[in-house]
Amino acid sequence: SELNYSKFYTNYLMANKPCLIKSITTDWNSQKNWVIKTITTNWNYLKRKYGHSEVPVANCNERYFNAQIKSSMNFSEFLDYWKNYANNNYPTDMPCLYLKDWHFMIEYSEECIYRVPNLFASDWMNEYLINNPTYNDDYRFVYMGPKGSWTPLHADVFSSFSWSVNVCGKKKWIFFPPGTEDLLKDRFGKLVYDVNSQDLLNSSKYPNYQYLSNEIVLIQEVGDAVFVPSGWHHQVWNIEDTISINHNWINACNIKSMWIALEKAFSDVKNEIADCKDMENWEEHCQIMLKCAFGMNFPDFVKFLIFIAERRIESLNKSKCLKVSGNWEMGRNHMLFDLYNINPILNTINTLKLPCVNEFTQRLKEIMGRIIDLLE
Repeated sequence: SELNYSKFYTNYLMANKPCLIKSITTDWNSQKNWVIKTITTNWNYLKRKYGHSEVPVANCNERYFNAQIKSSMNFSEFLDYWKNYANNNYPTDMPCLYLKDWHFMIEYSEECIYRVPNLFASDWMNEYLINNPTYNDDYRFVYMGPKGSWTPLHADVFSSFSWSVNVCGKKKWIFFPPGTEDLLKDRFGKLVYDVNSQDLLNSSKYPNYQYLSNEIVLIQEVGDAVFVPSGWHHQVWNIEDTISINHNWINACNIKSMWIALEKAFSDVKNEIADCKDMENWEEHCQIMLKCAFGMNFPDFVKFLIFIAERRIESLNKSKCLKVSGNWEMGRNHMLFDLYNINPILNTINTLKLPCVNEFTQRLKEIMGRIIDLLE
């Protein structure tokens, strides 16, 4: 609760370690309006304000590959289900539904339901998408689920960081340091779906599970924020009825991890269709497949980095702070550190000489030159 920005940045962001931070939501409107005395969901308020929305809902009892089956549902109907499910003591003969990944802030952009904590303000991905509204996308989500709802074992998109704050309720998290997820794979290399599965105890199915020893367990309560580092597999359970607000985010501390993940995904795509390498527009098809598999391709990534770099260059040249997530201000040294970490990635992209990013070559050279001038 007394963690300042520089300590958090050094000890957790740069070190890529998870942590739990207390007392984040004291001034959040979502905690004032969405729950009663931080304990009970304010069903009437939520239904009156947002009941007409269509929301994404996962059935925690139904599996689809290594995820849960998702569908769309009217929010008012979801609230009725949730209230009934809770009032009946969470019966096993009813589905356990979990509202996940609701892009609430896109749908209700005028609603001020929370302020991004200053610890999480350096958020390039949402900075980029919010300032380019034609994409109609973001990585800011609302989650709502009854006691017993859960999310299977996974690592976050783009090798991003994430943060999650409980507006009400309680969660249990289990984290596995990067690389140890291999101990949770079966003999065919497939990651276990649920870390509570009894199958893990079968050494003929999961021969390496017996060597697992350094997982981290956190209990998150009302007002707590959990920081999820890049590349850490984790599984989460709601052990009470819970509402949370979550962001995925990228910044100078994990942009290299994102780039490595993108390169690996590109390599996987090329290997997958290597037998078609002689066909016309093969490189273009690789980028299409990369976007489907990873959620972003090389041109997308380059445009993203250009935007982030140019905003910082402009602010530095004007000797101004930069407004970032939560309406916080980013100072000169922070912006220089961002550019310092962007520059080698831009240089690597330029040296690859990929046809898909040829149109950016001159612009990248100019940006790299301006960055070098600022860093000297």
